[in-house]
Amino acid sequence: MGSNKSRLSLSNVGKIFKGDLRTVSKNPYVLVTIIAIIIVPSLYALINIYACWDPYGNTGNLEYAFVNNDADATYNGQTINFGNSIVDELKNDNNFTWEFVSEEDARDGVKSGKYYAALIIPENFTKSVLSIQSQNPTQGQITYLVNEKTSTVASIMTGEAADIFGETINSNINTKVDSIAMQKLALFGTTAQIPQLAKLGLVNQTSAQEYFYSPVDIQEEAIYPVDNFGSSIAPFYIILSVWVGCVISIALIKTRSFTGEYKPLEMYFGRMGLFLIIALLQSTVTMFGSWCLGIQMSDPLLYVVLMYVTTIAFLILIYSIVSIFGMVGKAIAIILLVFQVLTTNGIYPAAALAPFAQALNQYFPMTYGIELLKNALLGVYWPNIMPSLYVMIGIIIGSIIVSVLIKSLFENAANNFEKKLTDSGLF
Repeated sequence: MGSNKSRLSLSNVGKIFKGDLRTVSKNPYVLVTIIAIIIVPSLYALINIYACWDPYGNTGNLEYAFVNNDADATYNGQTINFGNSIVDELKNDNNFTWEFVSEEDARDGVKSGKYYAALIIPENFTKSVLSIQSQNPTQGQITYLVNEKTSTVASIMTGEAADIFGETINSNINTKVDSIAMQKLALFGTTAQIPQLAKLGLVNQTSAQEYFYSPVDIQEEAIYPVDNFGSSIAPFYIILSVWVGCVISIALIKTRSFTGEYKPLEMYFGRMGLFLIIALLQSTVTMFGSWCLGIQMSDPLLYVVLMYVTTIAFLILIYSIVSIFGMVGKAIAIILLVFQVLTTNGIYPAAALAPFAQALNQYFPMTYGIELLKNALLGVYWPNIMPSLYVMIGIIIGSIIVSVLIKSLFENAANNFEKKLTDSGLF
């Protein structure tokens, strides 16, 4: 038997448990904080599910560019232009949003991210389709232009759309050229006789077989090709880690002083240096890990610069919120994290999310951080870099200015709130 001091007292366990319940029920500050801790994880799960409920069902919101360079061709005295026929069909298509533009606008639009993809019909499209009349039939070529860095899932969606488009066009053209094909085959028999026709020099066997199998061939041309799926999602998860790292460090280290030894702004600027060093070291480790994993990097130096600028912006923003509002500021930082995970286009394109997510997308810092890293890692396009870089600089300057102007106003209330939590014995 051990001594009484070493024995577990069930009565004391009960007293602690009852005391905790009593504290929560009688201290409104603790109660509010406990409720927030309970609700926030649930909100994260529920809002995430809702925002991404049916992104594939919203593909109609994705903009595709369509270019028709097709020239008229003549068959038996009849003028035919399959490109114009396709345009007429697409104008009645409600499954996708089609923009009929020039080839220059389409390529620029895909490059800038305005369009998720583009389909380009060349000048000789109808002529190629009608080559069934000749001894050397060829497939009609359609160029499928896609920007793989715009969004991981968007590139998959547009790829599926291109496949559907190709099947539809092949079906329609097969119907239209069926009479032409039948006229030729009536002279020589069925497609099974193609090898014999080739021996007679009447057709090219390979091209004839390709044509009858599929009169139209869509060729994919990738702008900013991405090496692998891991690289394509890297901008989102790296930026997410930057935000989470800042929140964790500020949650664990005090941003405020209760002794009254320093003025609020002195504490604000004096403590900021420590947090900046921690945040920059966190980002340095993340970048080192990126290189070790072999993540695609279009411009490694630009990656380092933009990563550090984004880290400084996130840290100063979060630090300022917590420094001004104390524990309430920590809750705000977590709530911002929840909504940014839902609304940024790091995984799903914003246009495929729920309307509320689309509306909030442009107002959150992570949106611009992801855009910066997409360019540094997956393909540099300066017209997209500069606006996002200006936002980051604006966050840095704006956070400091706002803190200088209003920090003193909230200092007493924030200190009182934190003291109440501390006095409860639970925080």
